[in-house]
Amino acid sequence: MQSMEEELNKISNKIRETERWIKGLQKTLKKALRLAKAPLQNIYKIEPLMGDLEEALNKTQFDKDALLQATSILKEYIERLKDDFRFDFSKRLNEGLQENGMDLRGNLPVLYTGFYRMEVDFVGGKVHILFGPEKIGKCALSPGEIIETLQKIDDGLQKNSVPEDELIDRLFQAWRRATLMLQKERIPVTAVLTELALLLQKRQFYENPSKRNYREYSRQQFAYDIYRLRKRGIRQIYGRELHLIASTFDATRKKIDYIWIPTNERGEGTNYSYVTFK
Repeated sequence: MQSMEEELNKISNKIRETERWIKGLQKTLKKALRLAKAPLQNIYKIEPLMGDLEEALNKTQFDKDALLQATSILKEYIERLKDDFRFDFSKRLNEGLQENGMDLRGNLPVLYTGFYRMEVDFVGGKVHILFGPEKIGKCALSPGEIIETLQKIDDGLQKNSVPEDELIDRLFQAWRRATLMLQKERIPVTAVLTELALLLQKRQFYENPSKRNYREYSRQQFAYDIYRLRKRGIRQIYGRELHLIASTFDATRKKIDYIWIPTNERGEGTNYSYVTFK
């Protein structure tokens, strides 16, 4: 069986041959049009051009069956190469993750590792990284770059996490502040996150609440910290117990109404809409 390069060269040669005849056809037509301005005087000059036109027209007709057969062969090559590429991509990604203490699950184009979901776009040459339902990163279709991006995200979550004992205390204080403002005890989770983010700021922020002095505390960081808190079984403080209330289906249409919190490190989790302490 001929190679893909040979099949493409076959098509290319046929097109180049046709191009030569088309150029000749255009030249003959241009000459005939000029002579046709005075047809009576130029009839004997025009007559031989008709033979040239007829020959050129016959030569410029594609052999469609041969070309379609060649493109069909190319499509078969492409499908085999796509399968080979996907297999090699998955193999190298799996090996790279294992070397870094991570695993690979799922089936292309959707893969999982730890808390993260990877949506692979082979056509666009990109990989979108999600934490639950939310996109938190994007990189090229390169196993090395994917692993580097995942490690950067994971390292950031660990580095910026709040110690569990401090977190439960600040979480309770954030909830209490929100109850005073909203005059109810079942508080929207994003309202608690907002209050918690303010409580986690350093003295410099309160002295000058500029962007430079603000410590970022994202939805993903909050979800990761709550996961760690629950994993350690820390639920009670000041005689009250933390309760997270799961979202209804309608409450997941807007990001302000819920936050996804992982249940385990296999990509499973739950959307929560409210926080309370009982």
